Amino acid sequence: MSGPEVILICSFCLLCIGLYGLVAKRNLIRLVIALEVLVNASCLAFAALASMSGPGRSDPVVGVLIVIVLAIGSCIAAFGLALALAIYKRLGTVDAWRLRELKG
Repeated sequence: MSGPEVILICSFCLLCIGLYGLVAKRNLIRLVIALEVLVNASCLAFAALASMSGPGRSDPVVGVLIVIVLAIGSCIAAFGLALALAIYKRLGTVDAWRLRELKG
């Protein structure tokens, strides 16, 4: 296997880790981190697929798009962590299942 295939396998592993974090964890902070891992996995896969076009060839549009996606993802992560901190200060918990009980 060459470089891009190995990077795609690593991206798939990150995708599995992120999906596991979303499904199995109940802590809001861990959910935000799992979302950030998913964003990084998608950017890694996109970069690997872009590099498969030819050896030593790279499209600058792909790099710009990846930078934009990472910037938006980090803004979403910062907002999610700020929201989790505000919920913790107000309610004393960051458990997602306990927050479901607050409906109404």
